[in-house]
This record gives sequence, structure tokens and C-alpha cells, in this order.
Amino acid sequence: MLQTIPIDQVKEALDQFSKGQKYLYNTLTTTIKENQTNEIWFIHLLDELRDNVDLFENINEQFLDFLQLQIDWTRQSKTVLDTFRAFQINLISCNTKHAQRYLSFLFTIFTISEPSTNHLPVHDFAHETLQQLVLIVPLASTLLCPIAEQHFPFMTKEINLQISYVKNLLRSLSYLSIQRLRFLEIILSKLLRLDVHASRQDIIREEKSSIESELVFSLEQLDTNDNNTNGMKHDQADKLDCLMFVMFEYINSICIENGTVNYEQTKSLFRDLLNIFNKILLPTHDSSHVQFLLFYICSFHTDFSDEFMNNCWKTFVSPSVSMTFRQSSICYLCSLIARAKYITIRSVLNITQLMVDWLHAYVSTTETNSGNANPNRHLPFYAICQAVLYIFIYRHQEIARLPDGIEITLQWRIGRIISSELNPLKYCLPAITLRFAQLARNYQIVFCYSIIETNNRYSLPETFSTNDYHNVNLPSNILYSYFPFDPYVLKRSLIFIQPIYNDYRDENDDSNIGKDSDDNDRQEIDDSEDVLTSMMMSTTPGSSDSLDHLPITTMSTSFKNSRNPPSVLPFGRSPGFRNAIN
Repeated sequence: MLQTIPIDQVKEALDQFSKGQKYLYNTLTTTIKENQTNEIWFIHLLDELRDNVDLFENINEQFLDFLQLQIDWTRQSKTVLDTFRAFQINLISCNTKHAQRYLSFLFTIFTISEPSTNHLPVHDFAHETLQQLVLIVPLASTLLCPIAEQHFPFMTKEINLQISYVKNLLRSLSYLSIQRLRFLEIILSKLLRLDVHASRQDIIREEKSSIESELVFSLEQLDTNDNNTNGMKHDQADKLDCLMFVMFEYINSICIENGTVNYEQTKSLFRDLLNIFNKILLPTHDSSHVQFLLFYICSFHTDFSDEFMNNCWKTFVSPSVSMTFRQSSICYLCSLIARAKYITIRSVLNITQLMVDWLHAYVSTTETNSGNANPNRHLPFYAICQAVLYIFIYRHQEIARLPDGIEITLQWRIGRIISSELNPLKYCLPAITLRFAQLARNYQIVFCYSIIETNNRYSLPETFSTNDYHNVNLPSNILYSYFPFDPYVLKRSLIFIQPIYNDYRDENDDSNIGKDSDDNDRQEIDDSEDVLTSMMMSTTPGSSDSLDHLPITTMSTSFKNSRNPPSVLPFGRSPGFRNAIN
């Protein structure tokens, strides 16, 4: 058996290396690499180094880098890892300048992918060392967040590396609870980057283009963490799906104990997510899925959904908030109310009443001089007016089932709002306007068709660019709206959202369309739907398929000869509703 290297020889090699003579140093490092699998030899060397940490007082940092980066620590036993930890802890206790280098080493270990659901010994080693290091060296806690963000795998890296890193960051929160808000912010900011590079339209287009291969499920295509579900065709969406699944599991692990919700722990996590929402989610446009983490945690208790809605409302009414953020907050609010099954209909009526009262107050203060005003000055008004229509479209059945539901709706006096000089129906999305007009006529709330027809007659169609890379004829003054809780299209993590999600159902309450026509239309839809489309029965029209077949005159068609006016909107990310049209 090879005798261990005497510490005097190590010191001499390091001294000569500092003077530019590399022969002994290269011999030393080569010998260590060749004998790293010799457990007894390697442990003895590490013990010698631990007892002589003064060698690394001012120089020899390259040798520390060699030990950390050139040794395959995944192949080492727990005894070797424990010995190496003792050496590093002793070294950092004597000289804290080595803390940053060692922390970087630990976070690099977090990216090592796990071959199975069991934790790797090297991961356990990294967490145990990090926990001890933070206790021994308080300064280390100030270095954690920058290092954690620095070592986060880039979005183009393999999914296994990203999953491993996110799992280990979340695992570290069990003993680094003070860092939870910052770590979650780092994770969600990285997920947002994936999200905006995988728009809902791009995902749908990618899935539809490979409909035939979607029907063939191969075990080789499944990841160990796929929950027995096939992956997404869109590369960034596939990564986002896996990471969202990890995040949903983390929320469950914190919030659910023995099958029941731990209110205090859930409340603490919700507050962290709400802070992150205000900081990075609300200002981010066109994210499609990351916000569903809040959608999910809000389902655990009415206090959380109420606080989230109050947060959005306070943001909207705050005069110090920019107009863009005010519009975004009301889009989040109305989208949550429309889509969340767990929000009771009484809560829906209460928050909608708040919106309506605001609208009436706004109309009262502007109706005398709004005729020739610039519509851009009233964007918050149009956004919240559209929100009221949008909510009613999605929740009208539940409202109608209440004994006083329609009476409450009549008390909103929506007619005064839509007939005001601000003319909100002119700027709201046509799909929402037309569907609301249909429902409002059914319930005898207000008659909108004359206003819509007048607006269409006096609105000149202009070329309007959408996100589907082609132009359609649509008035350019249409309010661009973003509905963040439109259908969730990631397949693996969908299982967390589907039970609490309200899909849109177009009942055609006052339709005179015959049964045969309905059957034919239904057959057409069934024949064209793939796995993804079947998950998205409520996807708002605006997909490329709808745009390709939409006639130019759709938005200016007279309503006199149709009891079901067209409600398909040629708009990339806008909410619309599928109606059967004669």
C-alpha cells in the first residue's frame, strides 16, 4: 500500500509552487488524484491537512481549488466526506476568507443530478456542511444569496441539472428559513425567464404540430420525475413543467401535514409568495404559468384568496402606482375570480360590487368633460369595466342560482356605465363585449347591441399586429388585455391546478341552433382536438387556428340577423369564447 504523503512534502511542494517551480506540486496533485479511491490513504491525508491549516494562511489557494474541483466527490464514501468537511470547517474557522470559495463549491454540488429519488451522499454532505458553516461563520449567511443565484443553471442547461439544483435549494430552506424569501425569489425569477420564452401560443402550436407523435408514449421519453406523464414538445415548456411540479410539491410539503392544512406555515409561505408577486410577477408581462403557484396556495384557505384579491385591489386604486401596473393588477384580480373554483359566489359578488361602485364614481366625475378626452387617460376605467364583464361571463350561472343573484346584478346599474360618454364597450375586447351582450339580454340586465352596432359603424378597421406574427383587421383602440390565469397547459403539473380550475363552458343559452348543427360542430371539434386541446376546452380564441379562418368583416357584421353574434376574437392573448355560429 502506498504510504501517505508526509505533510513536510506537501509544504515543500506548495512553497516551491509559490516560487514558480511546479514539478513537486504537479507530482503531489497527480498522486492525490490517482489515490483518491484509496479510502484509508485519502483520509489520512485530509487529517494531516486539517491539523496544518496554517499552510493556507496567505497562499496556496490553488491547492484548495484542486481539492474541491478535481476530486470526484460523488465516488467518495461518507467517512471520506465527513473528514473533508472537518478539514474545510477547521480551515474556514481559522480564516473566513475561504468561506466564499467553499460555499461556491457546495452550491456546485447542488447541480449534480440524482440518479433516483434517493438523495446522493454528496448532497447530504453538502447540506450538513452548509448547516454547520452558517452556524460557525455568521458572515457566510450574507454570501448565500449571491452565490445561489450565480450557480443557478442557465435555462439552456439540461433539465436534470436544473431540477437537482432547485430541489437542493428548497431542501436547504429547512435549516436556512431566514433565506426563504430570497431563495424563492431567485427560483421564481429563473422560472419566469423560462415562462416568457414558452408562451401559451408557442406551446399549443408546438403540440399541434406533433399531434401524431403525441399518441405514441415511449418509456424512453419519460423522466424519472415525470409522474408517469409524457413530456412537452416545447423544450423550454418541458423544463418549466418539471420545475413547476417540484414547486407544487414543495408547497404541499410545507402546507399539508397529515392530510390537513397547517394554517400558520401556509400563511408564512403565502406572504413570501405574495411579496415575490408584487416584486417580480406583477411587473412581468406575458408570463403564463409561474403565477399559478399563487393560484394554488390561495386554494388552501379563504384568508389567502381574500388577501391576494385585496392586494390586487389596493394596487389598482393606489394613485402612486403606474397605470400599467394598475391594469395588470386588475387583470390578475378578474382572472382569479373568473377561474378559481374555490372563490365563493358571495365573494365574487362582493368584489364585483366594489368594482362597480368605483366605476360609477369614476363616471360621475368625468361624464361632464369626457366626450373629446383622450381614451388613454381612462385606461384603468376601461380595464376594470372589462373585468366586470369578464367576471359575469364566467360566473353568471352561479349568480343566477342565488335567490337574489340577478337582483344584485340589476342593482349594479351597468346600463349607466356602458352608455356613458366614456363608451367602454368601444374599447373592451369584442369577444368579451359580445358574449356579455348575449348574456345580459338573456337575464334582462341591459341591452348592449345598439351600442355595439353604433361603435362598429363608426370604427374604421386598421391593421393591428398580434403576437401570432401576422396582421388582422381590428380597431387599434381595442384595450390590450392580459389574463394571467388563462388555461394551464403544462401536462405534468396540471394535476395540481385542474381540480380547482374553472373551465369556461359556452352554453348558448338563447341559441336557436338546431341539434344537428350542434352535433356537427361538436364532431368537428372532437376530430381536431389533440391531447393538449382537450385540456384547454376554455382556451380563449386568439390562437393561430382561429385567426386563419376568421373573415375580415367579423367584427362589423350586423347583429340584426343573428341571435348569436360572433364572439371569436382575432387577438393573440385575449380571452374569447367558442360559440357555434350559423
